Amino acid sequence: MMKNLVFLYIDENSAHAFEKVFSEKSCFEKCLEWAADVSSLCGIVVACFEENKNTVETFASSFDKAKIKVVSKNFWNTAILIEEMLAQVSCFSADDVVYSSADRPFLDRELTSELLESHRKYISEYTFADGYPYGFSPEIINSGTLKILSAFASETHKELGELPVSNECIFNVMKADINSFEIESVIAPKDFRMLRFDFSCSQKRNFVACQKLYTNALKNEIPLTAKSLSELAENCTEVHQTLPAFYNIQISENCLANPFYNPYPKAFKNKFGFFPFEKENPNPKDMTLEKFNFLVEQISSFSEDAVIGLSAWGEPLLNKNFSEFVEIVLRYKNLSVLVETDGILVTEQLASKIFEISERAGKRKNGAENVTWIVSIDSFSEDMYNKIFSNGNFNSAVNSILALNKFFPTSVYPQFTRMNENEDELEKFYRFWHSKNSPSVGKVIIQKYNDFCKLLPSRKPADLSPLERNVCWHLKRDMTILCTGDVPLCRQFLFSSIGNVFDEGVENIWKKYFDEIKNQLEKKYGEKCKDCDEYYTFNF
Repeated sequence: MMKNLVFLYIDENSAHAFEKVFSEKSCFEKCLEWAADVSSLCGIVVACFEENKNTVETFASSFDKAKIKVVSKNFWNTAILIEEMLAQVSCFSADDVVYSSADRPFLDRELTSELLESHRKYISEYTFADGYPYGFSPEIINSGTLKILSAFASETHKELGELPVSNECIFNVMKADINSFEIESVIAPKDFRMLRFDFSCSQKRNFVACQKLYTNALKNEIPLTAKSLSELAENCTEVHQTLPAFYNIQISENCLANPFYNPYPKAFKNKFGFFPFEKENPNPKDMTLEKFNFLVEQISSFSEDAVIGLSAWGEPLLNKNFSEFVEIVLRYKNLSVLVETDGILVTEQLASKIFEISERAGKRKNGAENVTWIVSIDSFSEDMYNKIFSNGNFNSAVNSILALNKFFPTSVYPQFTRMNENEDELEKFYRFWHSKNSPSVGKVIIQKYNDFCKLLPSRKPADLSPLERNVCWHLKRDMTILCTGDVPLCRQFLFSSIGNVFDEGVENIWKKYFDEIKNQLEKKYGEKCKDCDEYYTFNF
């Protein structure tokens, strides 16, 4: 009889996996119960960190359905994970590994049996479920295949082995020579991947989604199977709206370079009677450090991990306390910074200062870059740049990439907003900046044009919208906050506010998004939303 080894991995940041919220059981306990029911089981191994070893061992020792072997290390990456799997396969004389992270409360026993049956029937080397959200199924890996993957990860494709453990890390190593492997898949009855659900308890927002899915399943007496839960999640507003992942905060009222596709200056003048430029607005009401600190503290408590943009509107580097804003965000190990700039005020001295702040702050627990920079260039030639921007400086924008990349070599992106006016320069721009020899060492962003719900003229050279409309990603994952603390429903609404975070708090403001998400699930759209084509674009 073929023997199966269940290998579970629990991340050091998966504290929510031990909270007893699933009918007085934790996610980790639910995983162990699933593991004990795997057919032809020869052992269960849990790979964890020294940091959470005591917690893992406490739960494992109280589990009476099977004996659990705990393996702990100070550090894990993909190569080390595969190497440890291979060692445990040898120790247990297993034929196949049934692998999953140990923070998934909905691992489906029937689907697991179907995967194992397919794996054996077709003499597969690797078998997985395709089309379901993350969290419902394991991966099945042949013991002989692990030897090949271990060599890939530690030798021939070392760069893949050095990557952090993730949902797809095993398959990513396999893709390096995918035609060499016999791979089988069990296909979901419907493709749910576009929903981007992750039913694990690794991050707070995923943990919240798991709780809401579980509660709704019990309430509606829906079986806890992959198919039934996927269908429930697809139509459940509570599961779609968890917690914001991206807070785009305006810290500066004024602008420098002004591209013609930016509606902010005109909207600002319509509201206040003057443009947001230094000559007309010499004393801008920028966000203060005190209010920003109060805001970021709330964000950290509410979302736990998130990207904090400093560029909702205006040029963030115009705020004289810009570096202190970055420092406040990076005090929180699960928060990272995004800066979108025209590049005019970027200097090597500024880049060096932000780099020093970043280095002192240490690496992010969620694996994100500490600081990511996006510089709007939008052209290959200076002539085209000057047609797009007023008050801009092409050379400063391009040189800012060099200055920033000296200190942030993996997180600086020149950006090209694709429009009819500059479409002829798109290929030249992409070829130049995508080259590893470019100032951005290959990093580049091609951004779609946004007409802000038909507020601006149509300039799209191509329609990229999907055939079937999905619920807006920005409503589900983003919050835009203006200098005053006012919060528009999304960036498309400019100054139209649904509340103020300084008066009501982040959590109470977030609750106001619920009805609009519910409406969109029912294919009901407000006046602005029905004219919007940003709903399918995704930030973080």
